[in-house]
Amino acid sequence: MNLEQLKKPVQKFQNSSGVDSLLLCDKFAVWILILFGLVLLFGGLNNTVYFNQALYHFLFAALIWWLASRKPYNIIFEAVRFHYPVILIAIIHYDVGYFIPMIYGDNTTFDSVVRQWELALFSTHPHLHLHEMITQSFWVEVIHFFYLTYYPILIGSLTWIWLKRTDDFPRFAFVYIGMFFSFVIFFILFPVIGPLDYRVGLFEDKSVLANVVDLLFLIGAPDGAAFPSSHVGLSVGVFMLLRPMSRTVTVVLSICILGIGFSMIYASIHYAIDAFVGLIAGFLLFHTWNFVYRKIE
Repeated sequence: MNLEQLKKPVQKFQNSSGVDSLLLCDKFAVWILILFGLVLLFGGLNNTVYFNQALYHFLFAALIWWLASRKPYNIIFEAVRFHYPVILIAIIHYDVGYFIPMIYGDNTTFDSVVRQWELALFSTHPHLHLHEMITQSFWVEVIHFFYLTYYPILIGSLTWIWLKRTDDFPRFAFVYIGMFFSFVIFFILFPVIGPLDYRVGLFEDKSVLANVVDLLFLIGAPDGAAFPSSHVGLSVGVFMLLRPMSRTVTVVLSICILGIGFSMIYASIHYAIDAFVGLIAGFLLFHTWNFVYRKIE
C-alpha cells in the first residue's frame, strides 16, 4: 500500500459528515481523562506518584483535543488521531491500581466472593485442573499465543476501520472507549486479583510466550482488574463492532476470542467465571454503548 492509498481514508473522513460525530468520541475521551486526572490529583495530595499520573492524563487530553481541532495534513498525525483509543484504554486501565487504595486502602479484594460464585457455577475451580490436563510444551505455547492475540485485535481493529470503513470510525471509537470505561469503573468498585499467585512457576521452562505474558503483567497490569474479564469482553465488543465481516474473518476472530478466554483460565490469569461473565458483559456493554451513541448522534 503506497502513500496515496493511505491518504484516501483520511480525505474520505475529512469530507464526510463523520467529523462532527467523531467529536463526541473526542469529548468523551477528554472528559474521562480530566475526570480521572482530577480525582488522582486531589485524592493523592502530597503524593508525587499520583500527581505525575494526573499530569499524564491532562497532557494526553490536550493532545487529543489538539489532534481533533486541527486539520490533518500528515499521515503520521492521522495514524495517531485514529489510534489514540488504544492508548487511552491503557492509561485508564493502569488507573485501577491507583483508585482502589484510595477507596478501600491496601490489600482489599473480593476474590473470596468470586471463588464462591465460581464454585457454585462450575462445582470446581477450572484453573486448578486445566494445566494438569494439557502439559505438552507445544500446546502451552499455543495457548499463551491465543492470550497474546488480544493485543493485535485491539490495535488491528482500529487500523481496519480507519482504512476500510472510515465513516464508521466515530461509532467504533465511541463504543470501544465506552465499553472499556465501564470495565474500569467496575474494577475500581469491585477489585479482584484473580489466581495470579497460583501461576507463579507454573510454566517455568515450558513456554517462551508464557514469559512474554509474565513480562506484560510486570510492566503494567494493575492488581484488582480481573472480574469480569475485559480481555474477553472488549474482544466480543470489537467483534460486534466489526460486523459485517467476511466468513473467514468471522471464523478467525471467533477462534481467537474463545482462545483468549480459555488461555486465561488455563494459564491461571483469571478465574473461569471472569471469562464467562466477561463474555456476557461484552455483549451487553456493546449494545448499551451503541444505543447511547445512536441517541447522542
